[in-house]
Amino acid sequence: MENRDAVQTTYEKMINGQNPELENDAFYKYFFNLLETGMNYCKFMNVKLIKSIDEEWVNEIEEALPALYEVVMNPRKFIEEQREVVNIAMARNINAESVRHLIQHSDMIDKYDESGNVVPNRILNVFKEESYNVYENRFVCTLLAELQQFVNKRYNVIFEQSKDELGTFFEMESRVDNYTETVEYKFQVKIRDKQTDLDNEKDNTNIFFRIAKIYKTVNSLVNTEFVRIMRSYPAVRHPIVKTNVIGKNKNYKACHKLWNFIYTYDKVGYRVELVKQEPVISRQFEKEIYNSFIWNYAMLHNQVEETSKVDVNRDKIQKETDIKYIRQLLDEIIRNCDIPDANLRKIVQSELTNLQAKRKNEIVRLERIRRKNRLAEQQMAQKLAEQSQEDLTAKSVKAADTKEEQKSGSSKKGFAGRFKRKKK
Repeated sequence: MENRDAVQTTYEKMINGQNPELENDAFYKYFFNLLETGMNYCKFMNVKLIKSIDEEWVNEIEEALPALYEVVMNPRKFIEEQREVVNIAMARNINAESVRHLIQHSDMIDKYDESGNVVPNRILNVFKEESYNVYENRFVCTLLAELQQFVNKRYNVIFEQSKDELGTFFEMESRVDNYTETVEYKFQVKIRDKQTDLDNEKDNTNIFFRIAKIYKTVNSLVNTEFVRIMRSYPAVRHPIVKTNVIGKNKNYKACHKLWNFIYTYDKVGYRVELVKQEPVISRQFEKEIYNSFIWNYAMLHNQVEETSKVDVNRDKIQKETDIKYIRQLLDEIIRNCDIPDANLRKIVQSELTNLQAKRKNEIVRLERIRRKNRLAEQQMAQKLAEQSQEDLTAKSVKAADTKEEQKSGSSKKGFAGRFKRKKK
């Protein structure tokens, strides 16, 4: 049977969902045996993220945000005056104070005209403008910078980091010697868990929604025009000077409370734990993995015109019992057994002890038989050696007697000849 025909038969059964018929399919049984006894590497892992949040810092920030928002949207202002003596051509704002200053500094007057007008060369320019440069505003701006760092650090860990490590991961590498060909197979599946996405947080929807809202609010306040203006002024340092405004105004009091909380909060504020599981690959799962291998092998061969022949009637290769196989058996027992764990452990230990004792007795019995057989073989070999020695000795004696007889006969014949010659 050609390889293409055997593989295509299996492939057609698989795509038609005829799984029961595969158990009796010649090529399926042949290739499944090669997979069971071949070189296989499987890695199966499931990583889950468990998160818990300390609500204390969330509550404190939520409580202070309305006051902080009100301060940023309506910051304190004061009128700042700048006095500078400038050239008369550069003067922009002349008032009564400028006139008084000019009277006191007659050296800045160039001349008086006939009408009594004074023509100065320089004059005091008084410039007034609104300014945000007050301690309370610098305090609020510094608070926003500290708050942004506090919130963003926790938000990134809770929602952004470790995303690529989550989910289910399966990898398989296999190498099969098909007598006429070598098949190398690599298969990898990674299912990323969206548990870290806010929209998929079902277990703690409320707390995570609150954190996300805090994150958006704080970052939007940092990007306001007020903060942009205040960045040109120096930041304040801890501890905060409790001015009349900070001590009496309710909004600034709330901001001061939040500042003290941030500087005294010595907890992480969250717990993110990665739980890694490496489940035992059961025999049923292993069978499905091998079916996937056979499916892909058959699918490729179904597209190839010329293929080599495969003898599916070769003797089956015996599967070695290894640690993985034992773990699979134990896993199936635990999954499919309703016996309590304590009783099951006793049963397994008792049966294992009995089987080990039987195995030990069997080894002793087989060793006794082997020793008996070795002794019989040694006795037989010794007997054969003695028999061979006796035969060799008998042959040596017989050869010596024959040689002596030949020598004696030759001597008698020579004496008779000499006697006849003398008689003549």
